[in-house]
This record gives sequence, C-alpha cells and structure tokens, in this order.
Amino acid sequence: MPRTDPAERLLNLIIALTHARVRMTRSEIRDTVAGYEREDPSAPPEQAARTTAAFERMFERDKDDLRRMGVPLLTVTDSAHGDDIGYRIDVSEAALEAVALTPAEMAVVGLAADFWQDATLGADARQGVAKLAARATGGHSIEVPFAARSASGSAATGVLAEAIAERRAVSFAYASAASGHSIRQVEPWLLVLRGGQQYLIGQDRDRGQARTYRVSRIDGEVAIVGQPHGFDIPRDIDLGALVPTAAENHAIVAVRPDSAHALRRRGEVIGVDGQWDLVKVTYRHPDAMRAQILALAGAARVIEPVELRDAVVSFARAAVEVRGG
Repeated sequence: MPRTDPAERLLNLIIALTHARVRMTRSEIRDTVAGYEREDPSAPPEQAARTTAAFERMFERDKDDLRRMGVPLLTVTDSAHGDDIGYRIDVSEAALEAVALTPAEMAVVGLAADFWQDATLGADARQGVAKLAARATGGHSIEVPFAARSASGSAATGVLAEAIAERRAVSFAYASAASGHSIRQVEPWLLVLRGGQQYLIGQDRDRGQARTYRVSRIDGEVAIVGQPHGFDIPRDIDLGALVPTAAENHAIVAVRPDSAHALRRRGEVIGVDGQWDLVKVTYRHPDAMRAQILALAGAARVIEPVELRDAVVSFARAAVEVRGG
C-alpha cells in the first residue's frame, strides 16, 4: 500500500476516535483508518504475523504521540469481556474553554483583522472576529492608535513574508517618486514598520544593490519568481534608509467626533467647524496621508493644503466610478 505521512495518519486516527459512538477496537482501527495496513486474510501466516506486528508498533507510537499532545485518549473495555479493549477520544475534555475578550483585546483583534483583510486568510480572519465579538464582554469602546490606516498593502505583506521565510525572489510593479512606475525583481530580506508605514528591504537584482521599498507603493500583486533558498539574507541589514528624508508638510483635517484616533494622536485639535473637529497633522508622504484620509470612509475631509484635498477628492471620485461600473 502507498505510504501515508505519519502526521496525516495521526489526523485520520483523531478524526475516527473523535466520532466513535462508544469505542473502536484495534481491528476496527486497522481496517478503517487510512494509513494502517489492513489485515489480508489470504496472506501467508508469516507475512500476516509481520504486518500485524508492524501495525501494533505503529499504533502504540501513535497512542503515545496523542497523549503527548494532550489529546484525551480513553481506553474502554467491554462490560462483558474485560479483555476486549477499545479506544475513543473524550470530546468534552478536548474542547477548549470559551473565549471571552475584553473591549481592549477585541479592539486589537479587530485591528489585526482589518490589516489582513486583503490577504489570503482575510475571510477567515473576519469570520473569527465576528464569532469572538459575539462573546466579548461589555464596556466602553477602546481607541486604537493605528486604526483606520490603509490596508492596501496587506495582501502584498503576506506574500512577502512567505518569500522571506523561504528565501525566494519576488517580482512586483512599484511606483517610485524618483523613477516612476517600473517592474522590480527583488530578493526580500526584511519587513519593517516605521512611522506607521511598512517597508521592504532587499537586494534589487536589476540594479545590483540593496534597496528599500514602501509596501504601500507596490502596485498590484506580488509574484514569487525564485526557487526556495535562492539567496542568503545578510546578518546585519542597514536600516539607515528608513530615516525620514522627505520634507515635513502640515495639513488641517476636519474629522467626525469619536473617529480618526490615529490622526488625533499624531496631530493636535485646533478648533471645530460645526459638527467637525479640526486637527492639524504633520506628514512627510502625501500618498500615505491621502490613503489614510480615504480609509476613514467619509469621517474626514481635508481643509488644507489644496493639493492634498484635490488628490483625496480625485481618488474618491475614481473609486466611485469604478464601483459604479
């Protein structure tokens, strides 16, 4: 029979014993659980004895592994025949205690789910948060410092993290303020978060030198193009390129009450305009500031500078046109 991976066989055994109504005997396990060689009635006695001995050794190892993992494996004997032994998993003992998060913990989990909303596990993250929210304890809502940041780069982040772990080169379209839009072939080394922005540091293959890329400027999907273990990651990576070099700019943004906590923490409330609070914010990258305003989905509007206000309006109108088909 084809050889089954031990982990797969163990998983099959867990599933079988979990769904056993009363118990499963060794012969039932051998005949029904994928990964164990079934008994062959037509086999010669010597061969049958060898395969039976092999099953016994394998099953004993699997039992030990289950118990080491903390799986509540029970030995169940027949009430009429004490030497007739079977096994099952006590589901009530295997179940985890219900999770009840405080408002602060729920805020952090929700922030993580928002950040990964475009990644491979985004749907699973949202479903998990919904289930946890149903059991969260009551209380006041918690301000999260980095809430309402654009998550446009989260899908790229997942691919880049995987590529770094496997040391595989990647390719992506990149919009640079200096060289415009181009395709980059990069050996990714490190992902860094600085000033609310994510950066990728790696070796640019076409330019033959280490470069730093803002993840939010990656346009479209990141493709893994290299083979596993295709390069070595330096032990000492220079983070000097992450020192801010762009000039500081100032914006006045009108925000709704009880919203835009990230902007409020970065800036200073300088007044009110009707039902809006006026916040003065310092920023270095206009595109990042524009993305943060847009991520607030109408809870913020730019008063000045005019260039930033026009950029936000232009992108919002384009999004509406695209959505409208």
